[in-house]
Formats: sequence, C-alpha cells, structure tokens
Amino acid sequence: MSNEVSPAQPGKQFNRLRHGPMRAFSYQRFGLFWFYSLLSIVSFFMILIVRGWLILDLTDSAFMVTAVNAAQLVPMLVLPLLGGVLADRGGRKILLLVTDTFNLLSLLVMAVLLFAGWIEVWHVFALSLANGVAFSFAMPARTSVVPDLVGPGDIPSAIALFSTIFSLGQIAGPAPAGFIIGAWGMGTTFLVAAGILVPSLIGMALFPVPRHAGTYRPDADKPRESVVQSILGGFRYVRRQQLIIGLLLLGLVVTMFIMPFQAIMPVIIRDILERGPEDLGILMTASGVGAFCGSISVAVADGIRRLSIMMMIAGIGVGIILIFFSLSSIYPLSLVLAFALGLFVQMFMTSNFTLVQMATPDEIRARVISMRFIAIGLGPIGMISLGVAAEVYGPQPSLVVMAIINIALVALIFVAIPALRRAEAEVAAMAQDAEAEAAPAEAAVV
Repeated sequence: MSNEVSPAQPGKQFNRLRHGPMRAFSYQRFGLFWFYSLLSIVSFFMILIVRGWLILDLTDSAFMVTAVNAAQLVPMLVLPLLGGVLADRGGRKILLLVTDTFNLLSLLVMAVLLFAGWIEVWHVFALSLANGVAFSFAMPARTSVVPDLVGPGDIPSAIALFSTIFSLGQIAGPAPAGFIIGAWGMGTTFLVAAGILVPSLIGMALFPVPRHAGTYRPDADKPRESVVQSILGGFRYVRRQQLIIGLLLLGLVVTMFIMPFQAIMPVIIRDILERGPEDLGILMTASGVGAFCGSISVAVADGIRRLSIMMMIAGIGVGIILIFFSLSSIYPLSLVLAFALGLFVQMFMTSNFTLVQMATPDEIRARVISMRFIAIGLGPIGMISLGVAAEVYGPQPSLVVMAIINIALVALIFVAIPALRRAEAEVAAMAQDAEAEAAPAEAAVV
C-alpha cells in the first residue's frame, strides 16, 4: 500500500499569495512541507558548526577540519543513486522519516559521549559519515517532492523558494550553535540540534506526500525494472542531454573549488581573524543572510533565459568574491564578504538546480537529482586538497588558488557546451519530445 497520495490536486490555495515570487506559498501543502524541511536543515547547520569546532578543539589541525567535512560527502558518491531509485518508486515519505530518525539518534549519541567525557576523534568522523548517509537518501526524495506540491506554472517559484530552507537554515542554525557552544558546551548544542528534529519528524509523519508521475505502481502493465536497470536508465537519459551534462559539470566545479571554504571557516575564524565560536556562528549567519537573498533573487527571476544568465554571472562572480574574502584579515570586512559569498553561491546553486529540475521529466526526476548530489559527493576532493594546501601554505593562499581555478573552469564549460547558452530552447525541445513520447501511450490507453 502506497504511503503517497495523488498529485492531481495541488491542495488548498491562498489567493492572496497567487502572484509574485512568493506564489508557491499559496499552496498549503507546499508551505507545510517547506516548514518541516526547514527544521531539518536548521539542525543540519547547527551540526556543521559544532562538529567543525569540536574537531578543531580535539586535533588543532586545518587538515582534520576539512577531512571531517569531507567524510560527510563520501557516501554521496554512490548512495544518492539508490536514494533516487527508491524515491522514484514511491518511497519518498519513508525515506524522509527514516533519515531524520537516524540523524536524531546519532546526535543523541554524540551528546552522551560529550557529557560522559568519552569523545574521541573517530566518533566525530563516524557522525559525519552517518550524516552523509542520511543526506544521500533524504535529499533526492525531499527535492523531488517539491514540483508535485504546486501547479505546473508555479514549479520554478516552488523550487527557488524551497532552496531558501538552506539559506534560512544557515541563518537560524550557526549563530545559536556558536552561542550555545560558548555558554553551555558542545554536548548541549548536540541536544538542541536533536530537539529541533522532533517537530520535523512529527509533522512529516502526518504529511500527505504526493505521488508523482514516475512512481511505480504494482498494477502497471510495464514490468518493474531492477534497481540497476533504473540507475542505468537515469544515466542513459542524462548522456543524451547536453544541457543537463553542462549543468552537472558546473555544479561539480563550484562544489569542488568554492564550497570547501565553509569547511575551513573554523580555521579562518581562530587563526586569521582571531575570534571564537560565537563569531564563527555570526560569520556563517552573515553568509546565510546572503544566501537567502540569493534564493529570493532566483525566485524573482522569471524565465529560463534569466536563470541561465544569473547562473553564469554567479558562477564566475563567486570566485572573485572568494579571492577578496581569502585575503581579508579584518572581521567586519569578512562579514560583508561572507554575505556576498552566500549571495553568489546560492544564486548559482539555486538557478543551477532549478534548471536541472525543469529540464527533467517527472518519471526520472529523482534519479537525475541524485546525480546532481553525486556532484556534491565529489566535494571531498576539493576539501582534502584545501586541507593539505592549508597545512603547507596556509588557508589564505590556498583559497585564492581554488577561486582562480573555479573562475577558469566555469568560463571554459560555458564556452565548450553551447546548450548552456541556449537553455531556453533546449528545455522547450525536451518538453516537446516528452509530449511526443507520451502521445502514443495515451492513444493506446484510449
């Protein structure tokens, strides 16, 4: 028996919100799902802060700080593919409940270890791996639900607004985590992060997750594919789509050469800016405010052409901003630059992710999304490289070099893959092909 409901009716709507960039919130189900997901992401960002500070306190090593964050991304090299298949087969709600429960239990274990004085470095790495496993299964399911919560014309708004959970989580999570660490210790911080997951779990358990068009139905005439066949089918589809290949490559580059700056933030705060955990939380919050503004700017940008231009500008601009951030040793200036970093990172990531979703048909969406998260799973290459370079040359010159590499590769990909420069026409052609393929099947049913 399926745990998902039909998406035929997007749900109760609030007419006052029907127009403008916030129009996806006119759908009650979208608003509820957005809120439950936000709670989970707030907990995630609290963990990110306390885990990084804990490993720096235990090891006093820039390499270990980047390595523990890289450990979280290792499961994402493979597991998102399996998560995408399970989500496409109708297991989205179960995946979300199981992964949040798993995270809750792992946080409680960390709190006990800290309060008892038994904490060791390998415990922190085990937590990071556990978080990575949960994230790998949850995110293809979570993000593939979003287009089924709203009407077809409101999907770009829904995707952009859903991305604000990451920026708002970065606003609401790090600063409280930093203050709690300073006031009551890291064990209490883990307990608070676990407590935030409880209402998210209860709400999601009661939430009627819609069933999308690609969900497997036991009474369907088509034979059920094996997991391997489903995964290969996703790869075959992506291989034929130059636009999606280009989008995935861009996401990979920014993930490898820009995102590692977040992992080394504890080192920047303590050794370059000479501040404590409270200031780390504030710096990450500034980045989160910028990220929120970036998400809203994508929600306002109406149209595929605008999204693709925004993605190109942000992909190159974020490298330039990172160079200035890397060279700053003044805390107020670093706050401003952290805001700009969050703005450009989120503009790029949200526009990139929105285009991936819009270019992908319903029945294969979660599998393609899982490949987008595999690109994130390759992030440890950048994190480990940054950690090694930071140990040898220092964090500042290492970040500058990675920013320059990002600028060069993003520009090269846009030049080498013409489909990225004509994204609007590419998406329209994909939609026509999907309609043409669906027409014979509909005629056969009639």
